[in-house]
This record gives sequence, structure tokens and C-alpha cells, in this order.
Amino acid sequence: MTADAPSPVRKLADLLGRADRWASVMAWATVAGIAFGLSGPFGSYEGNFFYRLIYWTSVFWVGSIVAWTGTAIGLVLGPRKGLPPLFSIIAILIIACIPLAALDAAITSLFWPLRASNMRALEWYGLTLSVTVAWALTLAWIELGEPVKFRVSTKTRGSLPRELAAFEVAGQQGVPDGLRLPDYILSSAMCLQMEDHHIRIHVRDRSYLFHGVMRDVVAALDEQRGLRVHRSWWVDKEAVQGWFKADRSVVLVLKNGLHVPVARNRVALIRTEGWLTSEELVSPMEALLTVESERR
Repeated sequence: MTADAPSPVRKLADLLGRADRWASVMAWATVAGIAFGLSGPFGSYEGNFFYRLIYWTSVFWVGSIVAWTGTAIGLVLGPRKGLPPLFSIIAILIIACIPLAALDAAITSLFWPLRASNMRALEWYGLTLSVTVAWALTLAWIELGEPVKFRVSTKTRGSLPRELAAFEVAGQQGVPDGLRLPDYILSSAMCLQMEDHHIRIHVRDRSYLFHGVMRDVVAALDEQRGLRVHRSWWVDKEAVQGWFKADRSVVLVLKNGLHVPVARNRVALIRTEGWLTSEELVSPMEALLTVESERR
């Protein structure tokens, strides 16, 4: 993980590692399966009613696992490579739908073997891809509260009023005195991350991006609350879940799943402050498992 980019671990963990998120996805998959079972699209209406319900619910359960996984990967990793989220999701699903189409054909053959035998492989793939992409984008809209954008956003902002998202830190040239980052967000910040000329404020379940200077924000915070552990990171001591060693470096594990690197010249300081007790030493995998178990 680099110091100048948001942690992909936290965002992937938020989309793929939370039990409540998967429960929501599978619940919507069940609703969609029942709706398709009642309507009987793609020629399935002629089949037995209960067979239709079981068939479509099973298809949407399996398809939702693939659709949501592909959506999460496309949303998180695509923009980091400079690719639009929508393009990334579709590209991933084009590949993922190859085995999914074969699985759908196998499931169909259990219920309607004659119909399954009359469809060609390309027909299965086209039908599976079209439904999966549409369902993936629907899930993204339901779970994230907004449609997937085709363009890469240059600034990832949280769910704040537009006027707050443009705030800058007091003390910068041309900025009026008293114009500061919202105190109610800083008060709940688990850590601050510098991104070029911006500061990302990480809270429990999301992050907010503001234009500002790290040293000005840190100078305004209570010195007893946390420390600047790296040129690009400030961490609230209460947010630290544990830590581990990566090669010769120390990495802090926060309660929201973020992994924060510690500069070598700051290790002695945070050790003196009691941040690196032996009881908190964990492996990277143990850190992720601990965070996910607490979320459940």
C-alpha cells in the first residue's frame, strides 16, 4: 500500500468482507428471483410455477455472487488504474460470465433439459452477460445509493453537502480566516491521509476528501489524541486495532480495516507512547479477520 492513495483493503473489505453487505445483496437476489419466477421471462413461463421460483432464485443467488464481486473489484481497482468504473465492471463481467453461462446452462438442464439442449453456447453467454451486467449495475445503485459513473472522478467525496466538500483549511493563502474543515467530521476521524494537495478524513465507514494542508490540520488537533506517524498519515491512538511488521517497516491496523504505514523515524516515538505493545502484534491476515469479526 502506498502512502498517497486510499487503502484498497478497506474499500474491498467494505464491499466484499462484511456479512451485512452480503446479506443485503442476497436478499435482493431472492427478491429478484421471486419476481422473475412469477413473471416467467425468456420462455420459462410455460414451466411449472414452483420450478420457476426455484430456478430463478437459484440463478440469481449464483449470479449475484459473481455480479457483486465483479462490481466491487471494478469500482475499487478500476479507477486506480485510470479506468472508468462502468468500463471496469463490464470488462470483468465479460470474463466472469464465461463460467457463469456454463453453470446457468447446467442449472437449466436440471429443470428443462429439452430447452437447454436447444440453445447454443453463444446464446447462453449473451443471455447470461446481458442479465448479469444489468443486475450488477442495479445492485451497485441499490447498495451504494448512486448509479455507476462512466467517467473517472478526480475527487472522491463523501456524502456531504456540496458546499462542505469545497472547504479549505484556515491559514492558506487566499482563504478567509475561520474557514476550516468541519469539526464534527474531524472529531470522529480515525486517521488523516494526505493526497497531493488534499486531505482524506477516514471515519468508521467512509472517508471525505477536502482541499487543505496536512500540517495545518494536525496543528489544530489535540496533541494527546493522536500522532503523525508518517509524512502522509496522522492517526488517532484510539483507532489502532493492532500492528504488524512488513519487512523492516511497521504497519498499524485500524479498527476500520485500514493499514497505515509508519515512517522509520517515527517508530521509536510511537513505541515510547505505548502504541506498539507486544499484545497488539498480529499478522496481516489476523488483522483482517479480527476487523471483520468485530463488524459482524
